[in-house]
Amino acid sequence: MAIQQKGNRFIYEVNGQVIGEAVFLPTEDQRVLALTKTFVEPAFRGQTIAQDLVDAVCDFARSKGAKVRPDCRYAAVLFRRFEEKYADVAVQDGPEANSCSI
Repeated sequence: MAIQQKGNRFIYEVNGQVIGEAVFLPTEDQRVLALTKTFVEPAFRGQTIAQDLVDAVCDFARSKGAKVRPDCRYAAVLFRRFEEKYADVAVQDGPEANSCSI
């Protein structure tokens, strides 16, 4: 089980099978990453995998001096629920923050 970066996404693999991902898109100026999707296969939900994937995106943003805009509802809820944890990296929810279900 490992989280790896593959381009503009972080994936979570179990035995070589991708069971979760967090997808981000850099804005034009590269100072904000729009976190557009967080997904975990239903059989693996409830194990903090999605949160670990969001954390990987946030850690990546921190290493680049960037911020994260949650355009995925899961990430938007997570940022509000754990405001102190993400305060240094979070920017206002994006326009699509209510578009994906959790």
